[in-house]
Amino acid sequence: MRALNLAFFASPFAASAVLAWLTLANPALAWLNYLIWLTTVLGAYTFVNFASTAVRARGYARSYVGAAPELRVAAFVTSFNEDPSLVEGTLISVKSALGTGGDVFLLDDSTNPEVAGELRRFCEANGIAYLHREDRRGFKAGAINDALRSLGDKYDLVAIFDADQRPRANFFDAALPFFRDPSVAFVQVPQNYTEIASPIAMGSKYQQEPFLRIMMRGRSGTSAFSLGSGTIFRIAALREVGLMDESSITEDAATSVRLHSRGWRSIYYDDFLVWYGEPPRDAAAYIQQQSRWALGYFQLMGNILRSDLGFTAFFDYVSGAFYWLKEGPLTLIEIIAPIIFLSLRQPFMNVDPVVYALAYFPYFALSIGTFYLIMRGKNYGLKGFFLHQSLEYLAFTGITAAFISYLLRRRVPFKVTPKGRGRRSLRSVIPHIIVAAALAVSIALGALWLMSARGALEYAVAINIFWAAWSLPFLLSAIAFALRVPGEPGGSSYVAPAHVFIARPLHPPR
Repeated sequence: MRALNLAFFASPFAASAVLAWLTLANPALAWLNYLIWLTTVLGAYTFVNFASTAVRARGYARSYVGAAPELRVAAFVTSFNEDPSLVEGTLISVKSALGTGGDVFLLDDSTNPEVAGELRRFCEANGIAYLHREDRRGFKAGAINDALRSLGDKYDLVAIFDADQRPRANFFDAALPFFRDPSVAFVQVPQNYTEIASPIAMGSKYQQEPFLRIMMRGRSGTSAFSLGSGTIFRIAALREVGLMDESSITEDAATSVRLHSRGWRSIYYDDFLVWYGEPPRDAAAYIQQQSRWALGYFQLMGNILRSDLGFTAFFDYVSGAFYWLKEGPLTLIEIIAPIIFLSLRQPFMNVDPVVYALAYFPYFALSIGTFYLIMRGKNYGLKGFFLHQSLEYLAFTGITAAFISYLLRRRVPFKVTPKGRGRRSLRSVIPHIIVAAALAVSIALGALWLMSARGALEYAVAINIFWAAWSLPFLLSAIAFALRVPGEPGGSSYVAPAHVFIARPLHPPR
């Protein structure tokens, strides 16, 4: 199976090389020819994977599997220099949802003494265990592993929540019954963004919809991976694979690969069980988040290629790497190609433009139409599509930087996604402004060239103008979103049930 998986992984790169060799026009631009074919082929692979998970998702059902087993739960909330009021709200929600089924722990790696002191006092006043480390080895994964080792065999399951992801009162009642199946390593519920205060925050929410409503549903039982928050793990399964993977900044996906390689199953339970979440509100925060996720997945590729995953799970995982490649460095190539052709009048591909148009544009229309049909009824629509695409054009700089860091083996420090009020992000979109200006100039130069072009050249110029014009509105929208000052979030509030007493200690004046 591993040989088949490796051959499959290599196939888009090999196919692109063959196509580039057959269509070579200018040896000096052979690299551009190859990368344009690669983005086309990888796009086809990710489209097929999305369509296949959509087919599998049609059989998805939120099955009730009986009463919850009597298993003790350790509920971890992780924090690193977060706003104490944000963390305290999450602790209230977790304590309320867990009830008498286990204990709540705050894993606080905060380096700010005031933040750490306030959180410690809150925990002591409310019967919540406070664990603090001076050594941040392994970052979030290291904090979880250190806590699990310190707890010994007191608990059967561990639930993990980020500081801004709050469970509803029925969270554990809904998720725990799945652990009656001894092959289930973890249960994942969808995260939920409720604090929408900007177009970037709204776009972040829409961007998650195809993944949460389609792909994770289709992957349930086979390759649904932990999202790092809203996950309940069987501790015995984690111990079998050496606990959480501390080698990756996306420890959730890396640990999931380990578990799936050992034959463990994962359940994705798509229900509204997490009621609060803060998406990135400005361009800087969004680009930072996407860069971290992309770098973690690039780091994960070696593990995926060495794994013993079945083909379906391997296809699902490797498509994630193809996605990040396409949305980062290959998006940059898609933008550069028409600029080079229209501005410098340098052909990089020797192919009949009519044949290209007849072959590619029907596929282009089919992929968009299929995506729209699959997302119909998912509260997505044209608005969601436009915001989603605009944010992907916003993210390509950060993802490309992450890919370069991965190639150079640079050690990148872990940074949580900034929360709280966002700000105008001109600096973050300077590269986008430059690229948008270059696209606009190339479209104008292309229009002038089109007036004198004849025959096949006329079609080639028109096709390149189309591709430049396709990217420009999304880039301009991304820039506009970045330059807008985000408003205040909705401020979702939570009222704990009467049986949960929350004490707020007196804080010393500051």
